[in-house]
Amino acid sequence: MSGLQAILSTSSALADTGDGIRPHHPVTCAGPLGYDEAGTLTCEHASAPAEDRRTEFCLTYSVSLLLIELVNEL
Repeated sequence: MSGLQAILSTSSALADTGDGIRPHHPVTCAGPLGYDEAGTLTCEHASAPAEDRRTEFCLTYSVSLLLIELVNEL
């Protein structure tokens, strides 16, 4: 599991799914994480569409981390 994937896994566990159910999400998987142009996160066991609340949270968090890194480079 990459460092970013570990951070996203931990932070996405806190995301409210609205229904209280937390099925396996690709970002919580220790295996390889995939992402396609449609915004779907995938692992060997599951996929989660872009509309999934945890997927949205992970993407937002990833962009936030990227922006912080870019600002630090200025």
